Amino acid sequence: MTSNHLLLYRIAELMLEQEQHILPVDLLFDDDQIGDFVKSIQIDSPYQQMLFEGVLTESVRDEKLFVSFTVEGYFHYVLGEVIFNKSQEFGAEALKQIVEENKLNGAKEGVEQCLIKDIKKQKYERLFSLIDSGGEMNKYCSVPFSYALVYANNNQSQIGKTENKVSIEYLVDSLLDNPTENDFRVLFNSILNLERTQKNNCLLNLFNILTKIEKYENIDFLKIIIKGLPYLEQELKSEILNRLQNEVDKFSDHSDYPEIIFELGTKWLLSLDFKMAVGMFEKSKLIFESKEGNFDDKIEKIYSNLGAAFWYQGDIKLTKYYFELSFEKCIQIYGYHHPYTSGALQNLALVNVLLDEYEKSIEIFNKALDISLKNEGLNHPNSARIYSNIGSAYLRLGKLEIANEFFQKALTIDLNVLHSFHPNLALDYDDIGDILLEQGDKQDACLHYEKSKTIFIKNYGINYPHVKVLEEKIQKLLES
Repeated sequence: MTSNHLLLYRIAELMLEQEQHILPVDLLFDDDQIGDFVKSIQIDSPYQQMLFEGVLTESVRDEKLFVSFTVEGYFHYVLGEVIFNKSQEFGAEALKQIVEENKLNGAKEGVEQCLIKDIKKQKYERLFSLIDSGGEMNKYCSVPFSYALVYANNNQSQIGKTENKVSIEYLVDSLLDNPTENDFRVLFNSILNLERTQKNNCLLNLFNILTKIEKYENIDFLKIIIKGLPYLEQELKSEILNRLQNEVDKFSDHSDYPEIIFELGTKWLLSLDFKMAVGMFEKSKLIFESKEGNFDDKIEKIYSNLGAAFWYQGDIKLTKYYFELSFEKCIQIYGYHHPYTSGALQNLALVNVLLDEYEKSIEIFNKALDISLKNEGLNHPNSARIYSNIGSAYLRLGKLEIANEFFQKALTIDLNVLHSFHPNLALDYDDIGDILLEQGDKQDACLHYEKSKTIFIKNYGINYPHVKVLEEKIQKLLES
């Protein structure tokens, strides 16, 4: 252990013992392990170096000097190492005791990091035991379990070649052997973590394993499988979607039933079965309207998706009707300056594009952009999509240079914040291909259309309508 590591480790250890995330420097002076480091005023001493690099921060309170970690995440990491070393000979109860009793700010996150260190050692007993204990502990098991899935996925190629390598299948089987609500909750939240960190290859392998498990008698399992449908190949996706449709009505008395019906409608919409999608949305709406309580937020989403379903069918009148209802609900629920209201405005602007009212659509898109920039900032996928939509309107007006500026802005943002096969990038490449085609650069346009097509197929399959459009564009270019 280097001097710097020893210093940080010992400070974290003292914080755990004192149950304080900020310590008086006088306490460190008297410590046998790091006292000499803290007393030294030499610029290259470990303590002074950590202050200089911003890892530690000193502050004065009541005329006393205190020290704390500057970066919270780094503190959690070091604390996790301390907890791991102190507790590895003990079972899950030792970690549970820290979560429930230790008053140190960050102790719970330290336990999270400790469990990750368990996983790196191929030790899963404490993690599964804490999952089974339920309650608050489940909150601190989801990140470690998602880490375990990624770790197993990365080692997948070595399964059978290297001893003690754990597979995703083993983790899923272990978790869902006689499953409880706790197991499904941790699995669902782990999936959310994997989506947030864009671990798409891991999610693909995970959901292909989950579809082979027969747990359809459990509504929590149904929710997980519905969430995983976009990661499946088209043939398997259709098979599973039909299976879910046949299974769902057995849960008609469950409070989550209308939400699940809505989610199934969304998946039918993405699968281009608009009749099934509209049926599910309307069924979900009727159930929400019949229930006690305020479900305006759910109704707004249903209106928005109904508008999308009729958009795909080319019914402008019904598209406009439902998008306007969605916007009115957003104003009622969230107010004007909310990201959801920005989304509803974008839908209204798209209706104007369909009506060839491009100047009006640009005006509405700019209102949506103003809301998005204030709420989410420039480097956000929502801002990128609005730039793309404004570019499309300018393209239809024949203003190529302005359109290209907006398309390039969208692409730059998406490349910074999304994974390389995100469908938004497919839209960006298609847009820029259109500009290149208008400028007479057929070869480069074709390359952009091919990029777009590859991404759409990877996400939605060969029968996705946009794939057909791109194939026609490419074919015309090859024939010209």
